[in-house]
Amino acid sequence: MIFLDEWALLDHDYFSSLSGATEALKASTFRLPVVSGARADVQKLKDAICSAVDVMQAMASSICSLLSRVTKLNSLLAELGNLSANEFALLNQCKDLLLAIAAMQ
Repeated sequence: MIFLDEWALLDHDYFSSLSGATEALKASTFRLPVVSGARADVQKLKDAICSAVDVMQAMASSICSLLSRVTKLNSLLAELGNLSANEFALLNQCKDLLLAIAAMQ
C-alpha cells in the first residue's frame, strides 16, 4: 500500500507542476506581441522569451525527476500484477484439489 500512497503523491506533484508550468508559459506568451503591426521593446521581448525558456527548463527537470519515479512504480505495479495472477492461479488449483479431496470422501 505504500507504493499506492506514493503514486497518489506523485500524481498530485505532477499535476501541480504541470499546472504551474502551463500558467507560467501562458503568462509569458501573452506578453509577446503577436498581432500584425505590433512593435516591441527588444529587451522586453528577450526577457519574456527567457522567462518562458526558464519555465520550460524547470519543467523539464521536474518531469525527469517524476519520470524516474513513475518508471520505478510502473515496474513494481507490473510485478504486483504478475504476482496477483500467479496467486489467482494457485488459489484455483487449491480449490480444484479441495474439490477432488471432498469427492474422494
